[in-house]
Amino acid sequence: TRVRPSLFLPLCEIIWGLFTLFTYRAPNAKTVFALRFFLGVFESTSWPGIVNLIFNWYRPEELGKRLAIFGVSGVAGNMFLGIVQAALYRNLNGVSGLAGWQWLFIISGIMTIFWGLVGLVIIPDSPAITRALWLSESERELCRLRMSDSGVKTSRIIPFKTLVQKMKLLILSPLSYLFLAGYLQFAWSQRANAYFLLFLKGLQNADGTPRYSVYTVNLIPLGGYAISIVCNIGLNALSDWKAWRWQVSVGAATLQLIATSVLSGWPDSWRTIMAFYFLTFATAAWGYALLAWLAEILRKEPEVRSILVAIAVTLVYAGHASIPLRAWRVSDSPRYPVGFPLAAAFSVGSIVAIMGMWFYVRKYPDIMTWGLDPEAAKVRGEEEVIPRDDDQKTPVERSGRV
Repeated sequence: TRVRPSLFLPLCEIIWGLFTLFTYRAPNAKTVFALRFFLGVFESTSWPGIVNLIFNWYRPEELGKRLAIFGVSGVAGNMFLGIVQAALYRNLNGVSGLAGWQWLFIISGIMTIFWGLVGLVIIPDSPAITRALWLSESERELCRLRMSDSGVKTSRIIPFKTLVQKMKLLILSPLSYLFLAGYLQFAWSQRANAYFLLFLKGLQNADGTPRYSVYTVNLIPLGGYAISIVCNIGLNALSDWKAWRWQVSVGAATLQLIATSVLSGWPDSWRTIMAFYFLTFATAAWGYALLAWLAEILRKEPEVRSILVAIAVTLVYAGHASIPLRAWRVSDSPRYPVGFPLAAAFSVGSIVAIMGMWFYVRKYPDIMTWGLDPEAAKVRGEEEVIPRDDDQKTPVERSGRV
């Protein structure tokens, strides 16, 4: 809202790439901790920043699938990293006197810096203020008209006073807290599959030998990532087509509830445990459908939706840093008697918050037409072009319900 994304996001990525690269030379654990802290500070800008770009360039009926594609790009990155990690362990460990993990930081750092430099050229800001070299003036105007015809206001560089006013609207709106409750519990519940690798490493044959080699352990989770990619894109494409935002979110959350409930009981069969671990990978569509729904509801509030996503990501990271200290302790591996029940509880809590959003928007439908302060917006006469075509209708108009 205050600095162009085309400058802010690439510079942060280049800096975090440098911290990643420097990690390979860290002489001790304290240095690694310091480097990882600053890496996290700069990396944390990327996800909410890119989500905000997507909010600004795609119409409401296009958002679910696009957000899912962005989300699964991270999953695909994890798949690629798993393949690279396995290859480095096998082929580069000891080359030039460096361990495989050092080569991993070198390669990851170089790739991050490269894409940060590319970002300086390709990131287009928002349709209202874009100066992207690869867009002609007629294309820029087409993008502005496309979003305006869908009733969406896109981001601009705004005065600090306006930012304060938007923050006040955010703080006073119950919708903010319902979204945060729904999204945070989604993200914290997703930690349930973060420990799949430890489970695989702990599997043993009858004679006490490891069931899988290190190489195989690194490859098996790729199946989970593949499930995540297919389900995330497929379910969010459905949420775009049918305007099933809360339905997809609640459905995926219910799957997560089932999977984590079974894992809480920790069946005797390791194959059953593995199957339900894999099921947890199928539930990520929950969060991206919720983000798309937020953007639909707050189509007139670009600053509020951007700030809300940033707050959500900040609190997610805070939870990921603190919750595992009690819920996902290494000493509790692999059963995690606190972690899996807590993940199930988060699933229930998120469902309750999502249904709260549904009731709230049904009670105050003017939010989608006028924003969080309808009376002030009407006085200012800021209503944009009313959506006309079926694919440009609000969620209420497209589906007959929110």
